Amino acid sequence: MEMSPSPIQFLALEEVQAIDQAMLSPMAKFMTRITVSSLRIVAKIATDLSIHAEELESIQIVQWVERDSYIRKEQGLASAFLQWDSPYPDIDFADTRQDLVTSAQLSSHEKFLTRMVISAMQVLREIALDCGVHIEDLTVDQIIIWTERDAKTSKPQTM
Repeated sequence: MEMSPSPIQFLALEEVQAIDQAMLSPMAKFMTRITVSSLRIVAKIATDLSIHAEELESIQIVQWVERDSYIRKEQGLASAFLQWDSPYPDIDFADTRQDLVTSAQLSSHEKFLTRMVISAMQVLREIALDCGVHIEDLTVDQIIIWTERDAKTSKPQTM
């Protein structure tokens, strides 16, 4: 399934429907949506840096999001890749984590997004390796199939 979502929308309706129809738990469906959305962002970053997405390092993701945030602030929403805006831009959450995102010049919403993308990189690398393609060449169907297979073979988590 190759869909071309708009720059603002990282999941096309058909992709959401395909994920919803997958044999996955609600949490796995949610994580699949995050994985696909993150795929779109890392593919854009990799293209901008002229590398394959699996070569991306976390610091490059942070720096790219900072640059995109700066573009959005200086040139307007339509000029940025991440065309989203917080309804409450002045509200920031306490950031007590100590990672490379902490000191980034980003709002708490942008930090959350950046951490989400960085976290998704591990599973995107695994899926791409399993499928024998570069991350940026993954399809939504490949991600769904891999996630369904992984869900069947993973041991149930205990508390």
